[in-house]
Amino acid sequence: MDTKIEMDDFKLNSAVLQDGIYILTEIDDIFESVYLNVRDKEKRIYSDNELINLPLPSNNNSHKNEWNLRAKSYYRFKEYLRQKNENLNILDLGCGNGWFCGQLSNSFVHNFYCMDVNLTELTQSRRVFKSSQIKFIYADIFTSDIPKSFFDVIIINAAVQYFPDLRKLVDQILVLLRVNGEIHIIDSPFYSDREVDNARKRTVEYYRTMGFPEMANNYFHHSWDEISKYNFEILYQPASLTSKFRKLFFKEDSPFPWIKIIR
Repeated sequence: MDTKIEMDDFKLNSAVLQDGIYILTEIDDIFESVYLNVRDKEKRIYSDNELINLPLPSNNNSHKNEWNLRAKSYYRFKEYLRQKNENLNILDLGCGNGWFCGQLSNSFVHNFYCMDVNLTELTQSRRVFKSSQIKFIYADIFTSDIPKSFFDVIIINAAVQYFPDLRKLVDQILVLLRVNGEIHIIDSPFYSDREVDNARKRTVEYYRTMGFPEMANNYFHHSWDEISKYNFEILYQPASLTSKFRKLFFKEDSPFPWIKIIR
């Protein structure tokens, strides 16, 4: 049964609690249905037993090699977070099944807020990651009542491609950060201006071949120019000499950058 509750620690007026998920905006069943059908065909819908161990995949995981690379990104960020004070407010925007902050909550004393517009994966995430440090929130970042100057860190992990206007997104979430707060964009593709059109064509063809051409209208391609106006730092760059040296003498690493934007 749904319950009306107050979220004093999140500084929101009120929210509807549904199966442990805070519902802050109208549920979009159409997008979620298409998205989940695509993920299912890609074999990216995971059992609870698989999810609880990510980013360390089982031998049966169809995307084992990819997860091995994502694990490197996760451990890099985990080591970075060790430098921070505890009791931070951390938003995982576009959290999907919540594995990233689900795992971080095992190692840190922070307040984690996992936010997405995929109720199915949020529900699974709450079931699997039972930490009292995590709140799971169904919300549209642009229309929901979210407090300003509240978060210390906002993570966008493999999710910026689902936002059509990156500048609008960054402008929106910068005001949610405290002074000197940080946005971390992890495992997300960025393109040069000349690469964007070809990347779009590949996406259209990919989803057409998959049998879900409409999904191409929900997948976007962002260029480096879109973040040029912000105070940002590249914490990991796959094209750097350091990463090339690492790939030469060690195992493969993430092909995507790790970008920090500071308020």
